[in-house]
Amino acid sequence: MTGDPSDLPSVRDLLAHAVDAVGGTEREGQVRMAEAVTDTLRTGEHLVVQAGTGTGKSLAYLVPAIRHAVAAGATVVVSTATIALQRQLVDRDLPRLATALAGPLGREPTFAILKGRRNYLCLHRVHTGAPEEPEDTGLFDPFAVSRIGREVKRLHEWSSETDTGDRDELVPGVSEQAWRQVSVTAQECLGAHRCPVGDDCFAEQARGEAGRADIVVTNHALLAIDALQEHQVLPEHDLTVIDEAHELVDRVTSAATAELTPAMISTATRRCGRLIDSGIADRLLEAGEGLSLVLQEMPSGRLDELPTALGGAVAAVRDAAHACVTALGSERREDVEEATARKVARSALDEIHDTAVRLLDAFDADEGGRTDVVWRSGGEHSPRPPALHVAPLGVGGLLRERVFGAGPTVLTSATLALGGT
Repeated sequence: MTGDPSDLPSVRDLLAHAVDAVGGTEREGQVRMAEAVTDTLRTGEHLVVQAGTGTGKSLAYLVPAIRHAVAAGATVVVSTATIALQRQLVDRDLPRLATALAGPLGREPTFAILKGRRNYLCLHRVHTGAPEEPEDTGLFDPFAVSRIGREVKRLHEWSSETDTGDRDELVPGVSEQAWRQVSVTAQECLGAHRCPVGDDCFAEQARGEAGRADIVVTNHALLAIDALQEHQVLPEHDLTVIDEAHELVDRVTSAATAELTPAMISTATRRCGRLIDSGIADRLLEAGEGLSLVLQEMPSGRLDELPTALGGAVAAVRDAAHACVTALGSERREDVEEATARKVARSALDEIHDTAVRLLDAFDADEGGRTDVVWRSGGEHSPRPPALHVAPLGVGGLLRERVFGAGPTVLTSATLALGGT
Protein backbone atom coordinates (compact mmCIF):
# COMPACT_ATOMS: atom_id res chain seq x y z
CA MET A 1 0.00 0.00 0.00
CA THR A 2 1.23 3.47 -0.81
CA GLY A 3 -1.26 5.19 1.41
CA ASP A 4 -4.05 4.63 3.93
CA PRO A 5 -7.42 4.43 2.12
CA SER A 6 -9.06 6.00 5.15
CA ASP A 7 -7.08 9.19 4.43
CA LEU A 8 -8.96 9.61 1.16
CA PRO A 9 -12.54 10.84 0.72
CA SER A 10 -15.20 8.13 0.50
CA VAL A 11 -16.31 6.80 -2.86
CA ARG A 12 -19.67 8.51 -2.38
CA ASP A 13 -17.99 11.88 -1.73
CA LEU A 14 -15.65 11.42 -4.71
CA LEU A 15 -18.55 10.47 -6.95
CA ALA A 16 -20.52 13.55 -5.88
CA HIS A 17 -17.43 15.70 -6.53
CA ALA A 18 -16.89 14.13 -9.96
CA VAL A 19 -20.55 14.45 -11.00
CA ASP A 20 -20.56 18.11 -9.94
CA ALA A 21 -17.29 18.78 -11.80
CA VAL A 22 -18.66 17.42 -15.07
CA GLY A 23 -21.93 19.29 -14.68
CA GLY A 24 -24.12 16.26 -14.00
CA THR A 25 -26.69 15.34 -11.37
CA GLU A 26 -26.55 12.53 -8.85
CA ARG A 27 -28.47 9.39 -9.84
CA GLU A 28 -29.55 6.75 -7.35
CA GLY A 29 -28.57 3.82 -9.63
CA GLN A 30 -25.12 5.30 -10.17
CA VAL A 31 -24.52 5.65 -6.41
CA ARG A 32 -25.70 2.07 -5.77
CA MET A 33 -23.42 0.74 -8.49
CA ALA A 34 -20.39 2.68 -7.20
CA GLU A 35 -20.97 1.31 -3.70
CA ALA A 36 -21.33 -2.23 -5.09
CA VAL A 37 -17.99 -1.90 -6.92
CA THR A 38 -16.44 -0.66 -3.66
CA ASP A 39 -17.77 -3.77 -1.88
CA THR A 40 -16.23 -5.97 -4.61
CA LEU A 41 -12.83 -4.38 -4.02
CA ARG A 42 -13.22 -4.96 -0.27
CA THR A 43 -14.50 -8.56 -0.38
CA GLY A 44 -12.84 -9.88 -3.56
CA GLU A 45 -16.19 -11.21 -4.79
CA HIS A 46 -17.37 -10.80 -8.38
CA LEU A 47 -20.11 -8.38 -9.36
CA VAL A 48 -22.62 -8.38 -12.21
CA VAL A 49 -24.47 -5.10 -12.82
CA GLN A 50 -27.15 -4.47 -15.42
CA ALA A 51 -27.05 -0.70 -15.75
CA GLY A 52 -29.53 0.71 -18.23
CA THR A 53 -29.01 3.77 -20.40
CA GLY A 54 -28.87 6.89 -18.22
CA THR A 55 -27.32 5.16 -15.20
CA GLY A 56 -23.91 6.69 -15.78
CA LYS A 57 -22.14 3.37 -15.29
CA SER A 58 -18.74 4.60 -16.53
CA LEU A 59 -18.41 7.03 -13.61
CA ALA A 60 -19.94 4.45 -11.27
CA TYR A 61 -17.08 2.00 -11.82
CA LEU A 62 -14.29 4.46 -12.65
CA VAL A 63 -14.53 6.48 -9.41
CA PRO A 64 -14.11 3.51 -7.00
CA ALA A 65 -11.53 1.98 -9.36
CA ILE A 66 -9.46 5.18 -9.40
CA ARG A 67 -9.73 5.59 -5.63
CA HIS A 68 -8.50 2.03 -5.07
CA ALA A 69 -5.66 2.38 -7.59
CA VAL A 70 -4.39 5.58 -5.93
CA ALA A 71 -4.76 4.23 -2.39
CA ALA A 72 -3.19 0.83 -3.09
CA GLY A 73 -0.63 1.84 -5.72
CA ALA A 74 -2.31 -0.75 -7.94
CA THR A 75 -3.70 -0.99 -11.47
CA VAL A 76 -7.30 -1.58 -12.57
CA VAL A 77 -8.05 -2.94 -16.05
CA VAL A 78 -11.18 -1.78 -17.88
CA SER A 79 -12.13 -3.85 -20.93
CA THR A 80 -14.62 -2.76 -23.61
CA ALA A 81 -16.04 -4.45 -26.71
CA THR A 82 -16.16 -1.43 -29.01
CA ILE A 83 -13.70 1.21 -30.13
CA ALA A 84 -16.42 3.83 -29.56
CA LEU A 85 -16.58 3.15 -25.81
CA GLN A 86 -12.80 2.86 -25.62
CA ARG A 87 -12.47 6.30 -27.16
CA GLN A 88 -15.19 7.71 -24.89
CA LEU A 89 -13.30 6.51 -21.82
CA VAL A 90 -9.85 7.63 -22.95
CA ASP A 91 -10.75 10.88 -24.72
CA ARG A 92 -13.59 12.14 -22.51
CA ASP A 93 -14.44 10.35 -19.25
CA LEU A 94 -10.96 9.66 -17.86
CA PRO A 95 -9.36 13.05 -18.67
CA ARG A 96 -12.30 14.87 -17.03
CA LEU A 97 -12.23 12.54 -14.02
CA ALA A 98 -8.45 12.82 -13.60
CA THR A 99 -8.73 16.62 -13.49
CA ALA A 100 -11.75 16.58 -11.19
CA LEU A 101 -10.29 14.11 -8.67
CA ALA A 102 -6.70 15.38 -8.58
CA GLY A 103 -7.43 17.69 -5.64
CA PRO A 104 -9.39 15.30 -3.38
CA LEU A 105 -6.98 12.40 -4.09
CA GLY A 106 -3.78 14.40 -3.64
CA ARG A 107 -2.50 13.65 -7.14
CA GLU A 108 -3.84 13.35 -10.65
CA PRO A 109 -4.78 9.76 -11.53
CA THR A 110 -3.08 8.29 -14.61
CA PHE A 111 -4.56 6.17 -17.38
CA ALA A 112 -3.41 4.41 -20.56
CA ILE A 113 -4.86 2.47 -23.47
CA LEU A 114 -3.44 -0.93 -24.45
CA LYS A 115 -4.15 -2.92 -27.61
CA GLY A 116 -2.68 -5.92 -29.38
CA ARG A 117 0.70 -5.49 -31.06
CA ARG A 118 -0.88 -5.57 -34.54
CA ASN A 119 -2.60 -2.26 -33.74
CA TYR A 120 0.72 -0.40 -33.52
CA LEU A 121 3.05 0.69 -36.29
CA CYS A 122 6.26 -1.39 -36.39
CA LEU A 123 9.19 0.95 -37.11
CA HIS A 124 11.39 -1.98 -38.13
CA ARG A 125 8.86 -2.92 -40.81
CA VAL A 126 8.65 0.70 -41.90
CA HIS A 127 12.44 0.92 -42.29
CA THR A 128 13.05 -2.50 -43.88
CA GLY A 129 9.75 -3.32 -45.57
CA ALA A 130 7.62 -6.41 -45.15
CA PRO A 131 9.15 -9.75 -46.19
CA GLU A 132 8.67 -10.13 -49.93
CA GLU A 133 6.18 -12.62 -51.29
CA PRO A 134 7.51 -13.90 -54.67
CA GLU A 135 4.32 -13.21 -56.64
CA ASP A 136 3.66 -9.95 -54.81
CA THR A 137 6.99 -8.29 -55.55
CA GLY A 138 6.44 -4.65 -56.40
CA LEU A 139 2.76 -4.70 -55.53
CA PHE A 140 3.35 -2.94 -52.21
CA ASP A 141 6.05 -0.53 -53.42
CA PRO A 142 5.23 2.59 -51.38
CA PHE A 143 5.67 4.72 -54.49
CA ALA A 144 3.59 2.53 -56.80
CA VAL A 145 0.62 4.24 -58.47
CA SER A 146 -1.96 2.07 -56.73
CA ARG A 147 -4.34 2.56 -53.83
CA ILE A 148 -2.32 0.28 -51.53
CA GLY A 149 0.92 1.87 -52.69
CA ARG A 150 -0.41 5.35 -51.87
CA GLU A 151 -1.62 4.15 -48.46
CA VAL A 152 1.75 2.63 -47.61
CA LYS A 153 3.49 5.85 -48.67
CA ARG A 154 1.15 7.76 -46.37
CA LEU A 155 1.92 5.35 -43.51
CA HIS A 156 5.64 5.94 -44.01
CA GLU A 157 5.09 9.69 -43.74
CA TRP A 158 2.83 9.26 -40.69
CA SER A 159 5.49 7.13 -38.95
CA SER A 160 7.68 10.21 -38.48
CA GLU A 161 4.78 12.31 -37.13
CA THR A 162 2.89 10.01 -34.75
CA ASP A 163 3.66 9.83 -31.03
CA THR A 164 1.80 6.57 -30.44
CA GLY A 165 1.81 4.57 -33.71
CA ASP A 166 -1.78 3.59 -32.84
CA ARG A 167 -3.72 2.66 -35.98
CA ASP A 168 -6.95 4.17 -34.62
CA GLU A 169 -5.31 7.60 -34.53
CA LEU A 170 -4.71 7.59 -38.29
CA VAL A 171 -7.60 9.48 -39.91
CA PRO A 172 -8.70 8.59 -42.49
CA GLY A 173 -7.67 4.97 -42.01
CA VAL A 174 -6.02 2.59 -44.45
CA SER A 175 -6.85 -0.87 -45.79
CA GLU A 176 -5.85 -4.05 -43.98
CA GLN A 177 -3.46 -4.93 -46.84
CA ALA A 178 -1.57 -1.66 -46.42
CA TRP A 179 -1.49 -1.85 -42.61
CA ARG A 180 -0.08 -5.38 -42.80
CA GLN A 181 3.01 -3.94 -44.53
CA VAL A 182 3.92 -1.81 -41.50
CA SER A 183 2.82 -3.97 -38.56
CA VAL A 184 3.69 -7.34 -37.01
CA THR A 185 1.88 -9.86 -34.87
CA ALA A 186 3.27 -10.80 -31.47
CA GLN A 187 4.59 -14.03 -33.02
CA GLU A 188 6.39 -12.17 -35.83
CA CYS A 189 8.00 -9.56 -33.56
CA LEU A 190 11.79 -9.86 -33.16
CA GLY A 191 11.56 -8.67 -29.56
CA ALA A 192 12.65 -5.32 -28.19
CA HIS A 193 16.17 -6.55 -27.31
CA ARG A 194 16.95 -7.93 -30.79
CA CYS A 195 15.17 -5.28 -32.85
CA PRO A 196 17.40 -2.43 -34.14
CA VAL A 197 14.67 0.09 -33.27
CA GLY A 198 13.40 -1.69 -30.15
CA ASP A 199 14.06 1.34 -27.94
CA ASP A 200 11.55 3.36 -29.99
CA CYS A 201 8.94 0.59 -30.36
CA PHE A 202 5.40 1.99 -30.12
CA ALA A 203 3.94 -1.28 -28.80
CA GLU A 204 6.59 -1.54 -26.07
CA GLN A 205 6.05 2.10 -25.12
CA ALA A 206 2.30 1.43 -24.78
CA ARG A 207 2.97 -1.60 -22.58
CA GLY A 208 5.39 0.40 -20.42
CA GLU A 209 2.88 3.21 -20.01
CA ALA A 210 0.15 0.72 -19.12
CA GLY A 211 2.37 -0.84 -16.46
CA ARG A 212 2.66 2.54 -14.72
CA ALA A 213 -0.98 3.64 -15.04
CA ASP A 214 -3.75 3.57 -12.45
CA ILE A 215 -6.38 2.65 -15.06
CA VAL A 216 -5.62 0.61 -18.20
CA VAL A 217 -8.29 0.58 -20.90
CA THR A 218 -8.19 -2.41 -23.24
CA ASN A 219 -10.58 -4.49 -25.34
CA HIS A 220 -12.21 -7.90 -24.96
CA ALA A 221 -10.00 -9.35 -27.71
CA LEU A 222 -6.78 -8.52 -25.83
CA LEU A 223 -8.37 -9.71 -22.57
CA ALA A 224 -9.05 -13.02 -24.34
CA ILE A 225 -5.50 -13.22 -25.72
CA ASP A 226 -4.15 -12.58 -22.21
CA ALA A 227 -6.28 -15.49 -20.96
CA LEU A 228 -5.36 -17.81 -23.83
CA GLN A 229 -1.61 -17.29 -23.98
CA GLU A 230 1.02 -18.58 -21.59
CA HIS A 231 2.81 -15.25 -21.26
CA GLN A 232 1.13 -12.24 -19.68
CA VAL A 233 -0.04 -9.45 -21.99
CA LEU A 234 -1.85 -7.17 -19.52
CA PRO A 235 -0.08 -5.64 -16.51
CA GLU A 236 -0.64 -7.02 -13.00
CA HIS A 237 -3.97 -5.65 -11.74
CA ASP A 238 -6.22 -5.81 -8.68
CA LEU A 239 -9.58 -5.55 -10.48
CA THR A 240 -10.98 -6.23 -13.95
CA VAL A 241 -14.00 -4.22 -15.09
CA ILE A 242 -15.68 -5.70 -18.16
CA ASP A 243 -17.98 -3.13 -19.75
CA GLU A 244 -20.26 -4.21 -22.62
CA ALA A 245 -20.04 -7.60 -20.91
CA HIS A 246 -22.83 -9.04 -23.08
CA GLU A 247 -20.22 -9.15 -25.89
CA LEU A 248 -17.56 -10.98 -23.84
CA VAL A 249 -18.37 -14.60 -24.73
CA ASP A 250 -18.53 -13.89 -28.47
CA ARG A 251 -15.25 -11.96 -28.43
CA VAL A 252 -13.43 -14.64 -26.41
CA THR A 253 -14.84 -17.37 -28.65
CA SER A 254 -13.66 -15.45 -31.71
CA ALA A 255 -10.16 -15.09 -30.27
CA ALA A 256 -10.09 -18.83 -29.50
CA THR A 257 -11.24 -19.81 -33.02
CA ALA A 258 -8.62 -21.03 -35.49
CA GLU A 259 -8.78 -21.36 -39.28
CA LEU A 260 -6.92 -23.51 -41.80
CA THR A 261 -6.97 -22.70 -45.52
CA PRO A 262 -4.94 -23.77 -48.56
CA ALA A 263 -3.99 -20.10 -49.06
CA MET A 264 -2.41 -19.96 -45.58
CA ILE A 265 -0.36 -23.06 -46.42
CA SER A 266 0.75 -21.58 -49.73
CA THR A 267 1.85 -18.35 -48.00
CA ALA A 268 3.76 -20.26 -45.31
CA THR A 269 5.51 -22.31 -48.00
CA ARG A 270 6.68 -19.16 -49.77
CA ARG A 271 7.90 -17.65 -46.52
CA CYS A 272 10.03 -20.62 -45.55
CA GLY A 273 11.00 -21.67 -49.10
CA ARG A 274 14.14 -19.53 -49.24
CA LEU A 275 15.28 -20.57 -45.77
CA ILE A 276 15.05 -24.38 -45.93
CA ASP A 277 15.62 -27.22 -48.39
CA SER A 278 13.20 -26.86 -51.31
CA GLY A 279 12.15 -30.51 -51.08
CA ILE A 280 10.87 -30.02 -47.52
CA ALA A 281 9.01 -26.84 -48.49
CA ASP A 282 7.50 -28.57 -51.54
CA ARG A 283 6.12 -31.26 -49.26
CA LEU A 284 4.08 -28.62 -47.42
CA LEU A 285 2.90 -27.10 -50.70
CA GLU A 286 1.73 -30.53 -51.91
CA ALA A 287 -0.06 -31.14 -48.61
CA GLY A 288 -1.88 -27.83 -49.04
CA GLU A 289 -2.93 -28.77 -52.56
CA GLY A 290 -4.22 -32.11 -51.26
CA LEU A 291 -6.25 -30.34 -48.58
CA SER A 292 -7.67 -27.99 -51.21
CA LEU A 293 -8.88 -30.91 -53.34
CA VAL A 294 -10.55 -32.61 -50.37
CA LEU A 295 -12.27 -29.39 -49.24
CA GLN A 296 -13.64 -28.74 -52.72
CA GLU A 297 -15.41 -32.11 -52.61
CA MET A 298 -17.03 -31.46 -49.22
CA PRO A 299 -20.26 -29.62 -48.40
CA SER A 300 -20.22 -26.65 -46.04
CA GLY A 301 -21.37 -27.07 -42.45
CA ARG A 302 -20.49 -28.65 -39.13
CA LEU A 303 -18.49 -31.89 -39.03
CA ASP A 304 -19.67 -34.34 -36.38
CA GLU A 305 -17.31 -37.01 -37.71
CA LEU A 306 -13.91 -36.67 -39.38
CA PRO A 307 -14.05 -38.01 -42.95
CA THR A 308 -11.12 -40.31 -43.72
CA ALA A 309 -9.91 -38.24 -46.67
CA LEU A 310 -10.02 -35.01 -44.66
CA GLY A 311 -8.26 -36.62 -41.71
CA GLY A 312 -5.46 -37.80 -43.98
CA ALA A 313 -5.14 -34.40 -45.65
CA VAL A 314 -4.99 -32.49 -42.35
CA ALA A 315 -2.48 -34.99 -40.91
CA ALA A 316 -0.29 -34.52 -44.00
CA VAL A 317 -0.40 -30.74 -43.49
CA ARG A 318 0.46 -31.16 -39.79
CA ASP A 319 3.47 -33.40 -40.52
CA ALA A 320 4.75 -31.26 -43.40
CA ALA A 321 4.50 -28.08 -41.32
CA HIS A 322 6.38 -29.79 -38.47
CA ALA A 323 9.12 -30.84 -40.91
CA CYS A 324 9.46 -27.23 -42.10
CA VAL A 325 9.68 -25.93 -38.52
CA THR A 326 12.37 -28.50 -37.76
CA ALA A 327 14.28 -27.52 -40.91
CA LEU A 328 14.12 -23.85 -39.93
CA GLY A 329 15.89 -24.69 -36.69
CA SER A 330 16.28 -22.47 -33.66
CA GLU A 331 17.37 -18.85 -33.57
CA ARG A 332 20.99 -18.38 -34.58
CA ARG A 333 23.60 -15.71 -35.16
CA GLU A 334 22.33 -13.99 -38.30
CA ASP A 335 21.64 -10.53 -39.63
CA VAL A 336 18.41 -8.80 -38.69
CA GLU A 337 16.88 -9.24 -42.14
CA GLU A 338 17.33 -13.02 -42.07
CA ALA A 339 16.17 -13.18 -38.44
CA THR A 340 13.00 -11.29 -39.41
CA ALA A 341 12.30 -13.61 -42.34
CA ARG A 342 12.84 -16.65 -40.09
CA LYS A 343 10.50 -15.28 -37.41
CA VAL A 344 7.75 -14.52 -39.95
CA ALA A 345 8.08 -17.97 -41.50
CA ARG A 346 8.03 -19.74 -38.14
CA SER A 347 4.94 -17.79 -37.07
CA ALA A 348 3.03 -18.91 -40.19
CA LEU A 349 4.19 -22.53 -39.84
CA ASP A 350 3.38 -22.71 -36.12
CA GLU A 351 -0.15 -21.44 -36.78
CA ILE A 352 -0.73 -24.08 -39.45
CA HIS A 353 0.77 -26.91 -37.40
CA ASP A 354 -1.07 -26.02 -34.19
CA THR A 355 -4.40 -25.58 -35.98
CA ALA A 356 -4.00 -28.94 -37.77
CA VAL A 357 -3.25 -30.64 -34.44
CA ARG A 358 -6.29 -29.02 -32.84
CA LEU A 359 -8.55 -30.01 -35.76
CA LEU A 360 -7.53 -33.66 -35.42
CA ASP A 361 -7.71 -33.64 -31.62
CA ALA A 362 -11.27 -32.26 -31.79
CA PHE A 363 -12.51 -35.70 -32.90
CA ASP A 364 -10.54 -37.77 -30.36
CA ALA A 365 -13.21 -37.85 -27.66
CA ASP A 366 -16.73 -39.26 -27.92
CA GLU A 367 -19.15 -36.71 -29.33
CA GLY A 368 -20.57 -35.93 -25.89
CA GLY A 369 -17.13 -35.24 -24.41
CA ARG A 370 -15.73 -32.96 -27.08
CA THR A 371 -14.61 -29.44 -26.23
CA ASP A 372 -14.18 -28.09 -29.78
CA VAL A 373 -16.49 -27.90 -32.80
CA VAL A 374 -15.22 -28.10 -36.41
CA TRP A 375 -16.91 -26.82 -39.57
CA ARG A 376 -16.18 -26.13 -43.21
CA SER A 377 -17.08 -22.76 -44.78
CA GLY A 378 -16.82 -21.08 -48.16
CA GLY A 379 -16.88 -22.68 -51.55
CA GLU A 380 -19.50 -22.97 -54.27
CA HIS A 381 -22.00 -20.21 -53.35
CA SER A 382 -19.64 -18.11 -51.25
CA PRO A 383 -17.18 -15.41 -52.32
CA ARG A 384 -14.65 -16.97 -49.92
CA PRO A 385 -12.65 -20.10 -50.79
CA PRO A 386 -13.19 -23.28 -48.72
CA ALA A 387 -11.78 -23.21 -45.18
CA LEU A 388 -11.76 -25.32 -42.02
CA HIS A 389 -12.54 -23.76 -38.63
CA VAL A 390 -12.23 -25.04 -35.07
CA ALA A 391 -13.74 -23.23 -32.08
CA PRO A 392 -14.47 -24.05 -28.44
CA LEU A 393 -18.00 -25.28 -27.75
CA GLY A 394 -17.98 -23.06 -24.67
CA VAL A 395 -15.56 -20.63 -23.03
CA GLY A 396 -17.01 -20.76 -19.51
CA GLY A 397 -14.16 -22.86 -18.16
CA LEU A 398 -11.54 -20.59 -19.71
CA LEU A 399 -13.19 -17.46 -18.32
CA ARG A 400 -13.62 -19.03 -14.89
CA GLU A 401 -9.97 -20.08 -14.65
CA ARG A 402 -8.09 -17.31 -16.44
CA VAL A 403 -10.27 -14.21 -15.97
CA PHE A 404 -12.53 -14.63 -12.94
CA GLY A 405 -9.93 -16.79 -11.19
CA ALA A 406 -7.29 -14.06 -11.46
CA GLY A 407 -9.08 -11.65 -9.11
CA PRO A 408 -12.33 -9.76 -8.51
CA THR A 409 -14.24 -8.93 -11.69
CA VAL A 410 -17.05 -6.48 -12.39
CA LEU A 411 -19.24 -7.27 -15.39
CA THR A 412 -21.59 -4.55 -16.54
CA SER A 413 -23.80 -3.73 -19.51
CA ALA A 414 -27.17 -2.22 -20.32
CA THR A 415 -28.37 -5.72 -21.26
CA LEU A 416 -27.23 -8.62 -19.09
CA ALA A 417 -30.43 -10.29 -17.84
CA LEU A 418 -31.04 -13.89 -18.95
CA GLY A 419 -34.55 -15.31 -18.88
CA GLY A 420 -35.85 -12.22 -17.10
CA THR A 421 -33.40 -12.46 -14.18
